[in-house]
Amino acid sequence: MNVLALECSTQSAKAILYDDKLGVQDVVSLPFAPEASDVITQDAEAIYDTLCACTRELAGRNPDKKIACIGLSFIWHSLLLLDEGRKPLGRISTWANTAAGPLVARYRTDGHTAKWSYAKTGCLVHSMYPLWQWLYLCQTQPELTQKARYISCQASYIYERLTGDIAYSKCVASGSSFMNIHTLDWDEDILEFAGLTKEQLPPLKEACDTMPLSQEAAAQMGLPFGIPVCVGGADGALNQVGSGAMKPGVMTFSVGTSGAIRLAVDAPVLPENPATWCYYIADGKRIAGAATSGAGNCVNWFVKDLLGGRLSFSELEQAIAQSDTQNAPIFLPFLYGERCPGGEDSRKGGFVQVEGSHGVGQLYYALLEGVLMNVYQCYKILNGLGSRAERISITGGIVHSPVWLQLAADLFGKAMETSTQEHASTMGAVALALKAAGSIARLEEFEAPAGTVIEPDMTCHAALQERYRLYLDCYNKSM
Repeated sequence: MNVLALECSTQSAKAILYDDKLGVQDVVSLPFAPEASDVITQDAEAIYDTLCACTRELAGRNPDKKIACIGLSFIWHSLLLLDEGRKPLGRISTWANTAAGPLVARYRTDGHTAKWSYAKTGCLVHSMYPLWQWLYLCQTQPELTQKARYISCQASYIYERLTGDIAYSKCVASGSSFMNIHTLDWDEDILEFAGLTKEQLPPLKEACDTMPLSQEAAAQMGLPFGIPVCVGGADGALNQVGSGAMKPGVMTFSVGTSGAIRLAVDAPVLPENPATWCYYIADGKRIAGAATSGAGNCVNWFVKDLLGGRLSFSELEQAIAQSDTQNAPIFLPFLYGERCPGGEDSRKGGFVQVEGSHGVGQLYYALLEGVLMNVYQCYKILNGLGSRAERISITGGIVHSPVWLQLAADLFGKAMETSTQEHASTMGAVALALKAAGSIARLEEFEAPAGTVIEPDMTCHAALQERYRLYLDCYNKSM
């Protein structure tokens, strides 16, 4: 059986042809043109056209492959306003749009609203969420919001263009701040707070629910009319699925441009004070986790902008090996604001406690360590809620850095299992299609290939706990 997985990210469209016996058969990826996506905003029709072109190329290369089902993966947090005729009123606003930062800062300060909305939705009060972007637009562009008849997002719009069906994936909706994480329905109190009604939002459906591919979309994609199309899910949740981490106790740790830890759980997991998030995946499973806005982007800032590319990554790692890392400065990875645990969009980052004797090796070490410290801070909170990880599967750019990988294992005091699974979130969409087509009964049956295991040095782990206490002290003084 062949299935097709399609993904729209912030920067590109991707299509994967997958055989349930032989695995990945073909992959096509096309970047969005600059006018289609500047990461902060996207042109809905332009990214749909790119997805169609991507699929058309893959279908043209595999004309004899019969597709049983199509799975979809999208960015998690986005907002798109539609008019009476369900046409876009402007561009999609993505998770990267922090314009609502000053507004959410006021709500976080009052405390009550922050805890109230968090307890209902599992989402922090943060500018990346559609609820707060909507409220910001209501204040700053009332003429636009008054024209808006319907609320949509990247995922719902693309699915509607593919099938003609109006629906909002429960998985994607759980990252909107409009949906109740306990009932898995739109929260009427939150909607009243936002000045919206249920009629303005699409009906909620499970990620594996399907509708047939429309004749128009089929012609644009070079596919037969009527192929079942899944409602789809969010990339972060599908990364968990595609990594084979839907089983209890398996934590995924991704370190790319940003970083995140995620753990599939059977019921909502929320600390009393908002710090980590809890969303919905599928099959009744939630996903508890935390994210940092600063990871690989901080590394690029240091290596390319600060050092001007004069030293390679391997040269910098050699410099670390020759440095006194125990006396390195502290790095706060908030060059692009904070997501978790404080959710402070305006928190600033950089090096702290720098001395004239500190060299480039110590600075680079501090940066790698600081990214991990922020994630470890959230990991400790999740552990305190009883959501303990028995295994940690680590992915992203970090797997290409032996020093960073070992530092992660030492700090967490747990083995880090690297994954050989490419395109993890798109592979999660493959799993959706396989389940919808009847090839698997539950998403946790989807397996990912195993990689190498990096064992922790527990002597280093003990030493890093003192560094962690110093990091926390600097973190608490940074606002």
